[in-house]
Amino acid sequence: MRFKEVNKQLPAILLIGIALGIGLFAVGIWPTLGQSILQQVLISLVIGYLLLLVITNAPDWFPSNISKIKKYALLVLCFSLIGILGAEVESLVRCFLFQESDYFHFHNEGSYLFNAILSNILGFSFYNYWFPSISNAANKPIIEETIIIEPPLRTIPIKQGESISLHALDNILYFEAYDNYSFLFDLDGKKSLCTYSLLYLEKKLPANFLRVHRKYLINKEQILLIQPHVKGRFVLTFKDKKRSVLTSSSSYTDVIKQLTKL
Repeated sequence: MRFKEVNKQLPAILLIGIALGIGLFAVGIWPTLGQSILQQVLISLVIGYLLLLVITNAPDWFPSNISKIKKYALLVLCFSLIGILGAEVESLVRCFLFQESDYFHFHNEGSYLFNAILSNILGFSFYNYWFPSISNAANKPIIEETIIIEPPLRTIPIKQGESISLHALDNILYFEAYDNYSFLFDLDGKKSLCTYSLLYLEKKLPANFLRVHRKYLINKEQILLIQPHVKGRFVLTFKDKKRSVLTSSSSYTDVIKQLTKL
């Protein structure tokens, strides 16, 4: 199981819980600020951590040949159970930490329904936007598995109306993830929709194409300038006339350092 990726999000989960605790205390839901923050932090840890754990491990847990309908049905079930567990944790906290009421498991149907719906909203938001590369991996069609045995790509086909143009790799600055597809940015300043996903391109392109962000796959031969940024990130400037710029992710610091021999 991929705990490492989820553990990186623990600070964000804690901050969300603290913010919710302050907000609920401000509107009078809880009598003290300490109780409100503790309650919401515990619930955020349970719901947030488990949601991210399911999302990051979904490609490994779900069979590769599962249909999209079955996959989303399983996700709905997992997210709903996590929401129900969060409501149960809330009841336990009220009873055993704050002695507000007696504990009776599964007695507050309204709270369970609300948390189940909220967990699904949060879960699918995280699934589609926080981890697009993981989402793409889970959605990858079976036919793509057979494409992997083909030779490396030498050109990138781009459909233009009824015709298809072939982009030379040397003319490409970088690719940007877009759902199950990607955008291609070239030296001429053009942005084109590519039918290949970033995961597929990362596997099939030559070694001069490097992943520097969950959204970006760059051509290192087209880099003009590399500047250190904050928190282990770097600003990359390309050789095109517009001097296009993008910022790498701190998760790929080692890739940039290896590239620059820092």
